[in-house]
Amino acid sequence: MKIIKNYKASKWLNLLIFSFSIMACESMEETFSEFTVEGETIYIGTADTVLIGPGFEKLRFWVAINADPKISSGVLKTSDESIMHEFDVVRTQNGQDTVSFDLKLPEGEYTFGLFLMDDVGHQSVRREVPATVYGQRYQESLISRGIVSIDAFADSATFTWGDAAPNVVTTTLTYEDTDGNMQRVEVPNETSQMKVGNYKLGGEISVISDFAPSEYAIEIFESNPTEKVFPEEYLLDKSIITPLRLAGDAGDGCYGSSYDRLTDGSTSDFWHSCEDEANLQDQYPWVMSFDLGTSANLSRFRLDERADCCGERSPAAYQIWGANDLAMGPTVDIDSVSVEEWGIDAAAKGWVKLVDVSGNNQPTFEVEIPENGTTYQYLRLVGISSIGGGAAANFNELTFWGN
Repeated sequence: MKIIKNYKASKWLNLLIFSFSIMACESMEETFSEFTVEGETIYIGTADTVLIGPGFEKLRFWVAINADPKISSGVLKTSDESIMHEFDVVRTQNGQDTVSFDLKLPEGEYTFGLFLMDDVGHQSVRREVPATVYGQRYQESLISRGIVSIDAFADSATFTWGDAAPNVVTTTLTYEDTDGNMQRVEVPNETSQMKVGNYKLGGEISVISDFAPSEYAIEIFESNPTEKVFPEEYLLDKSIITPLRLAGDAGDGCYGSSYDRLTDGSTSDFWHSCEDEANLQDQYPWVMSFDLGTSANLSRFRLDERADCCGERSPAAYQIWGANDLAMGPTVDIDSVSVEEWGIDAAAKGWVKLVDVSGNNQPTFEVEIPENGTTYQYLRLVGISSIGGGAAANFNELTFWGN
């Protein structure tokens, strides 16, 4: 069963002040009007203002009573009198006042007539009061505020939220932490991004929004929960990834490129190998080495091609290696030996081959890194040959995930 929560009563104090300000606008002549119709019928002052606050299958009415001292009661009824509710007017002060009452009704649209009366049966002219009663059908139609994306990192996850609907009061995010406990966080309507920590990869997520069907609602309605899960892997924080520039590694390249651009989070700038004899270490085959900034169990790798041209220069054959200790010394220069010989030397220096791919024909690609049960802080990408067969290399961005 959905939970329905009461609004704070202070809102209605402001409502009463608003009602009195409206009533003050009525002249004394209107307030105490007594006149006859066909010389016989006496009418008393009608209700100045009627405000309605919806709840779950109920309505609360606030009726602003003018200063006519003869008004002692009132009646609210439909035109066919299938619904009729009588109420007493008990003033708490002299002059203008407000009375309120609740009425339970089935969900639907209604049009009432409201009449004020004196002790001898004289009544005011009819004030038409349209109203909407909300219930189960309305509640079941409510949709929680949407999540645009969830960016998972090693120690936190960032939620990007869609815009809140106009009648959303607030949204509650419930998520599973690393200990399997469910945590609750309120998401204000103005919040577009929210970071949570201590979350569980693949853990449960639930989102529920609270709706107020109108400005004066006396209860709020919970939406149906939206169920999601966290990603099974997290994005390594690029802000802490740095190039190692080990002996024999590719350099910053040419044509205005830079080694650091490969992990700057943007695919708008490229890295491009040099094409002169003095910079052959930049051309295929080449090696690039990175400090991930943290020890991670790597699960996936992505390379983004240069956006404006030359996708054939992305690697067709490549390897990924990991290590945790650089103390065993530099590896041999890959340009002076075969790729196989370089691999033997790298393994002897403590590097572990994680991925070995050949035959790639996609300039932008992702590859899963098989589970190996080991975390690594240092990573090497070895480009063996290009898609087009040339020696030049260029691409825009490298991205790593862990689990």
